[in-house]
Amino acid sequence: MDTTGLLLSAVGAVAGVVSAYFAYVAVRHQLSRRRRRPVPSVAPPEPVPSAEGVARYDVFVSYGREDADWVGSFAARLREAGLNVAYDEVVSRPGEIRVHTVEAAIREAAHGLLVFSAASMSSGWVRQEYAALMQSSIESGRLFIPVVVGDVELPEFAATRYFADFRGLDDRSGHDGVYERRVDEIARALLHGR
Repeated sequence: MDTTGLLLSAVGAVAGVVSAYFAYVAVRHQLSRRRRRPVPSVAPPEPVPSAEGVARYDVFVSYGREDADWVGSFAARLREAGLNVAYDEVVSRPGEIRVHTVEAAIREAAHGLLVFSAASMSSGWVRQEYAALMQSSIESGRLFIPVVVGDVELPEFAATRYFADFRGLDDRSGHDGVYERRVDEIARALLHGR
């Protein structure tokens, strides 16, 4: 190889390195611009006002399927206290899509309540409802009440709230009116939060 060929090879190599460097800088610049773009946030669900300007439901109750009987009695007691209570069995209609129905009920409720038990802690549906209820509580100030019916450890966000302890209690258990007093405490908190 002569000197001219060697010189052209060196210039070609340098040009290749320089062009690779500028390509790297351009890609890096594009990536850093993407990282700086604000991620659009999803607005928290807001209560859908009725004609009177208030939420359609006072509270949405999330629970695990195995706790349905307990929740039915509990919700009946809350209704007796004057609350309009929503949960999946109340808002469901044949032929409707479950996720849309539950999502609408959560959005149309003024507050949220989650029944924590082994069943609810292992339910994918309840985890999704918990996320929606907690986000709504944090971002829009809705009341979120954890109701503990089983021996479970509350998730960290739920543990920041005072919880209602119903372990071992139901509407038939007696216990000197402890169940009724706790239901009344929840009802007062929800009615006060209107």
